[in-house]
Amino acid sequence: MAQRLFNVEGVRLACEDVGSGPPIVLLHGFPLDHTMWNAQIAALQSHFRVIAPDLRGFGDSHLADGDAENGVGMERYAADVIALLDWLQISEPVVLAGLSMGGYIGWQAVLRWPERIRGLIPCDTRAAADADEPRAARFKMAEAAMQAGNSSPALVMIPRLLGAETRELRPEVEVALRAMIERQSAETVAAAQRGMARREDVRGKLDAITADSLCIVGVEDVISPPAELHEFAQLLAKSGEDDVRIVEIEHAGHMTPMENPAAVTAAIAAFARQCYNL
Repeated sequence: MAQRLFNVEGVRLACEDVGSGPPIVLLHGFPLDHTMWNAQIAALQSHFRVIAPDLRGFGDSHLADGDAENGVGMERYAADVIALLDWLQISEPVVLAGLSMGGYIGWQAVLRWPERIRGLIPCDTRAAADADEPRAARFKMAEAAMQAGNSSPALVMIPRLLGAETRELRPEVEVALRAMIERQSAETVAAAQRGMARREDVRGKLDAITADSLCIVGVEDVISPPAELHEFAQLLAKSGEDDVRIVEIEHAGHMTPMENPAAVTAAIAAFARQCYNL
């Protein structure tokens, strides 16, 4: 792995930048970091340039003053990603994949900077905003993390992040996931939860997206289930100008890149090859 550090408006951010060839950008979910994509990074770098940032506050990236209190909006995370591409001098449109929160950021990137996105991969994510109860739960977790002084309140998510088969047969995935969550700071948890609680409902904007799209979802995903993904995939396809495909990943819940890495890697690679006409 090759970590690179850069600054956006005085905030230090980190990313992995490995391999050579057409670029693929991988955006992690909450409350994780770029290492959730380790299997994909290792496999894809032989044919692509793989860029996997630690989003603002996560992993080795920092927060700005006030981020924890005010929350970091999905558009702010997206602006960081575009700034990263500028810093790396990548001007060509990229293939961008985002899992869960990374998917929320992906929507903002493609809607605000459509010329920068060649192909979009929403992975185990949603297009709708939170309803009242889950929105309140986000604010509650943010407050609990700040009171605890660590990310421990987010550990309650683990049973819903992984499929039952993974938890029973592949306990090492849960161990790795738990360790990743525990590495994040209280301030990062608060900043992201407050930002996600306020995110917009983008369903009414999806028909404006003209980038080709590959929608990935775990068969056992209870957070963003397959039926919901099929609904927003239909909205994506309404423009008639783009190609929208759906891949359901067997033996996986919400964390498909970790639970069935080979299947997710194969889907991303095939989609990227088509996007880049390889």
